[in-house]
Amino acid sequence: MDRQTGSKPIEDFNFLDPAVLDDPFEYYAALHEQVPVYKMPETGMYIIAGYDDLRKVLLDTKTFSNNMDGYGMLQGENWKVHQEILEARGWPDLPTLNFTDPPAHTRYRRIADTIFNAKRIAALSGRIEQLCHAMIDRFIERGECEFVSEFAFPLVGTIISEQLGLESDQMAQFKKWGEAIMAPTSRVMTIEELRENADTIVEMQHFIAGKLEERRKEPREDLITALVSARTDDGEELNMLELQSLMRQFLSGTYESVVTMISHGMLILLRNPDVMARLRADISRVPDFVEEALRYDSPVPGLARLVTCDTQVGGVDIPAGSIVMTRYAAANRDPAKFKCPHKFDIDRNNKAHLAFGNGPHFCVGRALARRELNMAFTALLCRMNDIELARPLPDIIHIPHVLLRPMKELPIRFTKIDAS
Repeated sequence: MDRQTGSKPIEDFNFLDPAVLDDPFEYYAALHEQVPVYKMPETGMYIIAGYDDLRKVLLDTKTFSNNMDGYGMLQGENWKVHQEILEARGWPDLPTLNFTDPPAHTRYRRIADTIFNAKRIAALSGRIEQLCHAMIDRFIERGECEFVSEFAFPLVGTIISEQLGLESDQMAQFKKWGEAIMAPTSRVMTIEELRENADTIVEMQHFIAGKLEERRKEPREDLITALVSARTDDGEELNMLELQSLMRQFLSGTYESVVTMISHGMLILLRNPDVMARLRADISRVPDFVEEALRYDSPVPGLARLVTCDTQVGGVDIPAGSIVMTRYAAANRDPAKFKCPHKFDIDRNNKAHLAFGNGPHFCVGRALARRELNMAFTALLCRMNDIELARPLPDIIHIPHVLLRPMKELPIRFTKIDAS
């Protein structure tokens, strides 16, 4: 829902309330008006809502460290059970791209940037376009679909799974693994749930290990081959712990967020038919639509950082050992940075959003995500007209999650555009 101002005191909000996580923009507006740096009573974390404050935090990795156990942060002592299973039957967590700071992070970032280079992404373009149309072909004659499960997920899942060596009939397996990676970051889990989660991660790890060995013997033009062929600055191969960690991060980082953004993009079009009409009149404006959609409803609302020393942000004292929530989605609605931030405007000149973060941890897969988004909406708008909701959405349309924003469903109907 689009609101211009916070309607109540910030103390009246509960950040963990599913309704707030579902539609947080009134909460963000209240933060901007009242306290852009706020210690949340529900978590003890400091949420950073202002654009300039957040950008400073993201650039200062010495004070605001990523060197923390991000996967198990919510699980407390029970997380040991999860880790023991990985150590006994799979491979334990190793900080590589995530949960490290320079210079350790720099070592892995150089490898990741080489893998996700412009040439590789350009080479994928033809396959991405082909898959966009293949997904639409499955439901175009029906005149309706459940957009999340029939387009957004299978499109992104197929793109990634092909790069991981999965067959098309293994999509359910891929979804299971992707959800297992992110589950510990969404809520506090029971010990039994953590055991089941660890079992699923171990299953994924052994599959990945097998594919890595296959690619060493028979290289292909895919992400796994690029990873096993990668070398450090010293010319060394990555060991299995490093390979497992990077594959886990590539899978999680290029899956849920892009599925969410494609889903949100369609919802934005449904709620802004004038924008849909403008894009139909000039399909070259799709990139402008994508950038504004990323700002307007960021797919990864926020992440966490560990404060290493007593510091101050936005005039608020934050002691060492605190956790700050870098709330990208709030910063992207900061009225001090973006004029009329709650308005969706594809003509917006200021495109300096933080949907992909900033600084050393700037999203490594952002170019691939942009390519997928641009091709997806170009294909959809060229083949479907009169797109509208097929039925009313529930009161809460997102699965409650602190760090992500996955939609439950998005049923749509449309008319097929005649190719002739």
